[in-house]
Amino acid sequence: MYKIPLSVPSLKGNEWEYVKECLETDWVSSAGKYVDLFERKIAEYTGSKYAVACVNGTAAIQTSLRLAGVNPGDEVIVPTLTFIASINAIVYNNATPIFMDVDNYYNIDTEKTIKFIKTETVYKAGVTYNKTTNKKISAIIPVHMWGNACEIDKLIDLCEERNIAVVEDACES
Repeated sequence: MYKIPLSVPSLKGNEWEYVKECLETDWVSSAGKYVDLFERKIAEYTGSKYAVACVNGTAAIQTSLRLAGVNPGDEVIVPTLTFIASINAIVYNNATPIFMDVDNYYNIDTEKTIKFIKTETVYKAGVTYNKTTNKKISAIIPVHMWGNACEIDKLIDLCEERNIAVVEDACES
């Protein structure tokens, strides 16, 4: 049987020396000089005041949703085709996923999502509510799937108008 690996480590430069240093100093997971360096470099690169490294993509999405204001009982728009981490992060925040179709590139179908937001929700007092469930829609997670970039630009303006936070899942991109 032929196997297609999802991720293959590449330790071709100084990486192996860095890994050995982490192992020798017992800093292999949540802290240490390389985690601090990574956070600092990411903050510099993105122009952010802070950056926080997380143990995995699920934890990063869960934390991002919480920071974006997703509360228990809220709804979060997500594509039907995604890695389970996106859904788990929503559920871990005691929110509910709203599944949207995907396009020909396996990303959220922006046209159908825009139509849903415009016709199946109501915006009042700074909050977008699902007409069917009457629950607050507090966020959307566009997932960049299998190296294909989502057409996020089409969603941003409408989500800003409707006070729907955009939390990108770029783990698979």
